[in-house]
Amino acid sequence: MARYLAGGVVLLAGFALTVGAISFKAAPVSNAVLQVRAELDRDLANILSAVPVERNPQLTMEPIVGRGGLVTSPDRRFYTYVLCPPLPSPDDPERCAHRVCFEENPRSPKIYEVRGEPELQETTRLISGLKWVNDFTLSYERWEGPHFGHRYVFDVRSKKQVAAYDLFG
Repeated sequence: MARYLAGGVVLLAGFALTVGAISFKAAPVSNAVLQVRAELDRDLANILSAVPVERNPQLTMEPIVGRGGLVTSPDRRFYTYVLCPPLPSPDDPERCAHRVCFEENPRSPKIYEVRGEPELQETTRLISGLKWVNDFTLSYERWEGPHFGHRYVFDVRSKKQVAAYDLFG
């Protein structure tokens, strides 16, 4: 009986390897992944700073794909989100300035807003890729078009920008 069980296990293991090899070989290769090249931009490297702002209950968090609006640091000490304060113009009365905000916890009395990007050049563009690089460094991107944008890296402890990158996609 043991000999038959051992033979079945070997046969089953061989079958699993064969199926695995066939499915691996037959897996389609996807070219849908966007290749993005990032180059350090020294001109934009020190333009951002954090400014304390008052909580405005009329502003709501902008949705971030798959996350609602609130992005928590890995150690759960800091929270970041995007607000869009009104910035109306004669051409577009609904225009707003997309701003990254962060706070130490959701009920903190101090909210900080990342500022310093060229007005009307960057702030009216959507923010994407908002994420924590580590427990205290956040990163986000603003795209000018489908093939060019900027990535900003910001340290929430020192409330200063760490780096900026030009993105080519």
